[in-house]
Amino acid sequence: MKYIKVNPYIRVFDSVRDEKLDVIFDKINWVEVKDSEWNRLKEAQTKQGDLLLPNFVEKTDGMGEIKNFTAAEKVEEEVLDDEWFDNPADTEVEEE
Repeated sequence: MKYIKVNPYIRVFDSVRDEKLDVIFDKINWVEVKDSEWNRLKEAQTKQGDLLLPNFVEKTDGMGEIKNFTAAEKVEEEVLDDEWFDNPADTEVEEE
């Protein structure tokens, strides 16, 4: 048996109702569930900002795995503009 509750780091909601168990989980009270139910419930995740947080935490397992959506940083390519290098900074600019 496992004791679980809603992940306290989730700001989007305070409680979750599981229709299969007909139980409402919250962030305060630990609820005892079977290991097979915990295996199903631990897969539930919520996107919060750039993170993907597990919906539930287990009393002895800790907070679970937190995934970051921005882990793959975008690398900007340098654009080499030929005209930029053709005109030295000291040259005069003609006005129309």
